[in-house]
Amino acid sequence: MTELEQLVAKEAIRDQIYTYCRSLDRIDNELGYSVFAEDSEVDYGPTYKGTGRGFIDMMLDQHRQMISTSHMMTNIIIKFNEAGDKAVSETYMHAINKYKNKAGQASFTVQARCRDIDNWELRDGKWLIVKRIVAGDNTFMHTPTRYFEDYNNGRDTVRDPSFDVLGQFD
Repeated sequence: MTELEQLVAKEAIRDQIYTYCRSLDRIDNELGYSVFAEDSEVDYGPTYKGTGRGFIDMMLDQHRQMISTSHMMTNIIIKFNEAGDKAVSETYMHAINKYKNKAGQASFTVQARCRDIDNWELRDGKWLIVKRIVAGDNTFMHTPTRYFEDYNNGRDTVRDPSFDVLGQFD
């Protein structure tokens, strides 16, 4: 694998990592499925153990009960095998999820920090997660005294301005 091929592959994997975040924040199951191989395995500690697609379904079922979510990925380290068809990565994840009470109003926020430790395979020209272990490093709950009004906070194709902007080049 040349240095240029490695850079291109790293960017493709990073794009998949960011696509995963978008799938969670925009509540898009199909987009989330596109990041995981059909035979993938996920170990999310006490929360979930099963397939990647089952993980997406479980996470998005939870996210549909929230007012808003925001996932950010940083400190991404990617390494390849000699053949260049397999990779491993460690990604720091920071998520902030605003929950609602029974009246539908904001009641508390969960801030989660963890690391996604992934095994990747290049299948049919696309990098896919085949195994994910989530290492929970620091999660806590905030009960704020005040919430600010949401703005441009759509989680669907009707209200979210990102669909219009990003869709320009589809």
